[in-house]
Amino acid sequence: MGIRSRVTAIAAGLLLSACATAPEGTYYASPTDPGTARVSHILYRAATAAGDDPERYGFSFIKSPTAAAYSDEDATFYFTDGLMRHPTPVVEAVVAHEVAHEVLGHVGTRRKLSLSLTAGFGALGLFAPGAGLLDFVVNPLVVRAFSRQQEMQADQKAVEILRAMGHPAPRRSLANALEVLAAHTPKEREGLEGLLATHPTLDARLAALEPLEAPATTPVSAVARVKTTK
Repeated sequence: MGIRSRVTAIAAGLLLSACATAPEGTYYASPTDPGTARVSHILYRAATAAGDDPERYGFSFIKSPTAAAYSDEDATFYFTDGLMRHPTPVVEAVVAHEVAHEVLGHVGTRRKLSLSLTAGFGALGLFAPGAGLLDFVVNPLVVRAFSRQQEMQADQKAVEILRAMGHPAPRRSLANALEVLAAHTPKEREGLEGLLATHPTLDARLAALEPLEAPATTPVSAVARVKTTK
């Protein structure tokens, strides 16, 4: 089953089961929609570059002006309308990052941690009444977000994927995408500070990508070279 076929299958499955894990505003564009074809092509290339089977990947869209992407179980991804308004190199970097989470097994790790927290907070509630309520605060963050370490690992893996996709300056490509996403993320939706923070800061992620490749330069034309030698 190809990526496009999986889009239809995911749509039918989630609608029939009223799946609660799909982000709010999720919708399923037609396989003939230009946006579907665009993401399908990028996701196929990214999965192949990562050495994974692209046939098991699927995706859908989210009605939101925010530029963002989310990973779920079974190699399923969600991309916002806001992200799709950006140039292809930005979208490719974001997709590469999400594929990196998948091939590194971060989604499964996140789910296991969620179950462990639920059991731990439940046991704590036996000794400290009310403590179990903390699960409702912490657990959603674990289910919806990756840890700081996982994000940094995915960034490094994304660089490898982008390089395999043909990006001449993969670190710079990813850094540019991170800055674009940060610029289009409302302040109220940024990660919580302190103990419950789930993402490293933009500065930390950019610093980990250093040194960036040199900016692309436009070759001097033959005419220009002739003029400079006269």
